[in-house]
Amino acid sequence: MNQVNCECGFSVRDEDEDRVVEAVLAHVASTHPDLAPNVTPAVVRGWIELVPS
Repeated sequence: MNQVNCECGFSVRDEDEDRVVEAVLAHVASTHPDLAPNVTPAVVRGWIELVPS
């Protein structure tokens, strides 16, 4: 299971890495727009943790 936890409390988990990346990018754009220009799919992939299902 792929997971990303944001410092603000937002969390996303999914078996599909691409869906996690899309969810995090949408979260950053809406909640942290000042960070959005620097948060690329590659950056998000670096934040993904693999956790047991």
